[in-house]
Amino acid sequence: MTLKRKLANTALALAGGLWLSMPAAAQEVTIRFPVEYNADIAPGVSNQEFIDIVEERSNGEIAVEFFPSGSLYSGLDLLQAVMRGDAEMTTLVSVFWSALSPKLSIFELPFAFPTHEAFYRAADDEAFMTQAFSEIEERGAKVVGTLVYDYLPVGNRVRPIKMPEDFEGLKMRALGKTNARSLELLGAEPVPINITEVAGALERGVIDGLNTPADAYISYGWQDIIPYITDSPHYFAFYPWAVNKAWWEGLSEEHRGIIQDAVTEVTERHRERARNQAAEAFETLSESGVEVHKLTDEQIAAWREAVAVQWEEAEEKFGKPLIDKLRSFQAEP
Repeated sequence: MTLKRKLANTALALAGGLWLSMPAAAQEVTIRFPVEYNADIAPGVSNQEFIDIVEERSNGEIAVEFFPSGSLYSGLDLLQAVMRGDAEMTTLVSVFWSALSPKLSIFELPFAFPTHEAFYRAADDEAFMTQAFSEIEERGAKVVGTLVYDYLPVGNRVRPIKMPEDFEGLKMRALGKTNARSLELLGAEPVPINITEVAGALERGVIDGLNTPADAYISYGWQDIIPYITDSPHYFAFYPWAVNKAWWEGLSEEHRGIIQDAVTEVTERHRERARNQAAEAFETLSESGVEVHKLTDEQIAAWREAVAVQWEEAEEKFGKPLIDKLRSFQAEP
């Protein structure tokens, strides 16, 4: 709040009932912005860039309260908080939204996006994204941007994973039903737990490993207990930038424009940041003694064959036109 605004409010308060006949002061907005990941990984850095932009361009009329690391809400609790208006905004990994809108699980199909550019083509297709997220808006949330992340390399504390048979007997943290199905088909035992529970689960042997972005292994300090990581393009993670719909529609046009412009700018710049941070993380992991294996074309083909039935199941559940549209993004323009 500016000094001028503070003085104006003080004068109004001293005037008592007189303020009722005076024009209302400019709207002030507070955004409660909880996320469940750490602030130093790529999405967290972009979240903080967004905060700086919004607060500066609004001259302090918009304030953002940022709650990283699941400090306010996490998982499905976070999704529900945004839906009911207990939090105005979040960037929550898409798998939780697919619990609310099952067709969003198509983004989690194995090898849906063989390159970064394939995902960018999907994210930039406004008609496709509107169709994909239509049920979310009907339920009370609105997606105002797409914060892409990166692939989720597979890490574990038992052995290197190169072929599907290497998963046999491993207990792996599952990121939603579609990923759990992939892990089953590859031979692992899926264990559903939130990211905030992973460290303890690894230490107690509840899980042997997980798939998560490369920089997350470093941020959470897991490189000390996970000696093997496989760089695989089987799962591309992203965060729908979601807001409470009623809150969004209640904003002034000016404030809504400031927020939307900031989201658009930050999500565009974030793509390069996420890729660079992932590349740097792999270097750091290797230098720290972690054995990093990048899948060969032959190994990718073996993984694809093991999970191919999921694409058939998705066609039966969501219809061939939607799955064909998803496949269309895989082709180079």
